[in-house]
Amino acid sequence: MITENALRQNVYEQILKAANRRLEQTIPGSEGAFAHLSLGALLNLLFLMRGEWGSIGDFVTTQKALRASVGDDLLWAEPKKSSATPVELVQ
Repeated sequence: MITENALRQNVYEQILKAANRRLEQTIPGSEGAFAHLSLGALLNLLFLMRGEWGSIGDFVTTQKALRASVGDDLLWAEPKKSSATPVELVQ
């Protein structure tokens, strides 16, 4: 799991945005309809809508990778409104 909180939050936000876009592309006219859902919920809906074998990967493996990347707390957290200040990564 990523231990640096700012990096973990940035990874979470980018994956959340990508999952949201992918679900909105799957259901035409649904722009903004899923903004209140957690990353875990978005993942579940993606697999419901597009879950043919091999289309977007294996659900269990994907969920394990997300848990390893962002942790359980962010995986199931309700998304917060994006802050105006972007997260800066210190290397």
